[in-house]
Amino acid sequence: MRIALVAPLVTTIAEPFTGGSQAVVADLAMGLAQRGHQVTLFARAGSVVPGVKIEPVTVPEIVAPSSFAEPGKEQALDPGFMAQANVFLELFLHLRQRTDEFDVIHAHAFDWPALTCSTLVTTIPVLHTIHLPAVSPEINEVLSILERQQHPLTLITVSQACARDYAAYCAFDHVIYNGLDIETIPFSAHVSATAPLLFAGRITPEKGLEQAIEIAERAGKRLLVAGGIYDQRYYTERILPLLEQKKELVSYLGQLDHLALWKLMGEVQGLLFPIAWDEPFGLTLVEAMAAGTPVIAFERGATSEVIVHGQTGFLVPPGDCEQAVAAVTRLSEISRERCRCHARENFSLQRMLEAHEKVYLRP
Repeated sequence: MRIALVAPLVTTIAEPFTGGSQAVVADLAMGLAQRGHQVTLFARAGSVVPGVKIEPVTVPEIVAPSSFAEPGKEQALDPGFMAQANVFLELFLHLRQRTDEFDVIHAHAFDWPALTCSTLVTTIPVLHTIHLPAVSPEINEVLSILERQQHPLTLITVSQACARDYAAYCAFDHVIYNGLDIETIPFSAHVSATAPLLFAGRITPEKGLEQAIEIAERAGKRLLVAGGIYDQRYYTERILPLLEQKKELVSYLGQLDHLALWKLMGEVQGLLFPIAWDEPFGLTLVEAMAAGTPVIAFERGATSEVIVHGQTGFLVPPGDCEQAVAAVTRLSEISRERCRCHARENFSLQRMLEAHEKVYLRP
């Protein structure tokens, strides 16, 4: 098939990836190309995905990533928002003129203008994958309008929990779990009882780094932190002081590429995932389990769909650091081989690619 993928435009699609959705788009593009499809990725200028044709989209510097630290807060109509709207308008007008070159358009951008402007294309199927929970009123409202007007967009999301989160606004046509090439992730069957814990994810309030630091400290464990600074103000005001106060406890390693992160994951005793929002999927959980590392997560969003409690990690009530500390003492009970098998059996790249092909081929 001839597939046009539209990436999130707020960041480039290149390692080290800003977040899970960027990594998934790259893997989807590469995987489909390797399976013989003709893939064109429309992504922010500077994107690099091996083996995939990229058509760069010039995005003004004033277009910045959205903040999800305050669910329910509408995005400000600042110059960056308007500039982004115009970028998507031009992109989908451009795609409308080129529909004879593609069989399907599949967008992954969680942006109001991406959804609205994509309705300009009517002669070939247009799909959207929603990678985030229902935290943006403007997105929720446009999905409600599309639902009422019965527009023929195909809507996909990444977990049953995420689909339920949008139930008041729209119905999803498909749920497709994110997948990884599990065999590329090195597996560690054993780690030392004194091995540290790990927090891996973008540094932003909803990911729960402050709670991870608290859990590690109360458990008497060192904590390694890997992830890019997504919210600079949050990092400067809340995280940097903690890193300076607790140098003996916490080590910030910055944003790592895939291979470095996966190697690190295999060397730690457990991954902490004390999220402060309804996680739509949690690709980091799958990466850790594939490396053999069990996870401790607050039970919000899709965590119960990804983790098998007591077998690949522990689910604790949201915000309950005390139970998370208790779970740290039980990490040695978890079979690292079971973690790897669970990731391979349920979240493989092949499974994700096959599911997308079935959706693309639907009449």
